[in-house]
Amino acid sequence: MFLSSIRRARLCAAVVAALGAPFAAAAEAPGAHPVDHPGPHFTLAEALAWAQARHPLFASYRAQLQAADARAVQAGIRPAPTLNLTIENALGTGEVSGYSAAETTLGFSQLIERGGLRDRRIEAANAGRERLSTDAEIARLDLRAEVARRFVHVLSDQAQLGITREATGLARSTLAEVERRVAAARAPLAERSRAQISLERARLDEEHAEHELASSRRHLAGATGSMEVDFGQAEGDLLHLPPVADFEVLLRQLQTTPDALRFASEARLRESELRLAQARRTPGLTLGAGIRRQEATDDVGLMFSASMPLFGASRERGNVLESDAQLAQVGPERELALLRTQAQLNEIWQELNHARVEVEAQRERVVPAVEQALDQTRYAYERGRYSLLELRDAQA
Repeated sequence: MFLSSIRRARLCAAVVAALGAPFAAAAEAPGAHPVDHPGPHFTLAEALAWAQARHPLFASYRAQLQAADARAVQAGIRPAPTLNLTIENALGTGEVSGYSAAETTLGFSQLIERGGLRDRRIEAANAGRERLSTDAEIARLDLRAEVARRFVHVLSDQAQLGITREATGLARSTLAEVERRVAAARAPLAERSRAQISLERARLDEEHAEHELASSRRHLAGATGSMEVDFGQAEGDLLHLPPVADFEVLLRQLQTTPDALRFASEARLRESELRLAQARRTPGLTLGAGIRRQEATDDVGLMFSASMPLFGASRERGNVLESDAQLAQVGPERELALLRTQAQLNEIWQELNHARVEVEAQRERVVPAVEQALDQTRYAYERGRYSLLELRDAQA
């Protein structure tokens, strides 16, 4: 059964991992690398490798991770020292007119960060980079799920095209048989008209199937990062049914998916942001030293300075409370997401088991019986025992 959303396809990753599906295993095979000149057949392993190699999503995340690395470097830079030049008592009036009574000070100052502020900045930047890395892994799995879904769609459309071509062949042979019977005056002319209509409808269905296949191949090309359909016929076995793992096994594996681990990265990021906000409550200390020259006496002296902002702790109170609240929000969000994904995983698991039962019933009992009924109906029709309507029903 086909799932219509990438979100549900991502949840299927735990199921696929437990099933050990040959498609997933083939994707990791040594030959699963993109080729310059694709062969006549195109496998899922090749499709996944092509997407990994050339889809712009990966280039985008590589650039984002480089930007995150740059932010971590920037967070580790200490405050730059400051060079100050001050001229006092110059260009005034009276005794301080001109420059004869001026005092010139050349000073140097440095902000000393306290409370481990630099370490907290680096920690927050690294935590942000870690969360971005987790998001990149989730996006990678999303893309793999999309490629797999599109690949299965192509396989399905190829099979559907084969069915419509078989139906066209049946309609063509039926028309030939009807014409033979009409020529022998064993069937009315109306039967030939009905057989011709059936053939035209079969041809239209075949043409529609060709369009559907062309569209699904275009979607698969886009999922692999290509503007052109530059691959051959998709190759795979849709009827291979690997065993379905127990639901409890899949549920345990769900705990280790990137979606679940993202909350751990989110918690570490919020914790680091909280510690950074707390560190900013400790004000920095600016120390300065310099040389002062008095023009009036031609004397030179040293000067020292120290400064610290006031009420730093109270000014950061809101940021600390906000960071603390955001950290407390991670736990409930994780539990809420787990409740939802458990229900979705169970739904997918039930669908897999039902689909397996349905496919086995169709393949082992229904299809053989239908084929036998078609052969019997065709045999009886050729001998005039069944009508054209009964033959068409058997063919359908």
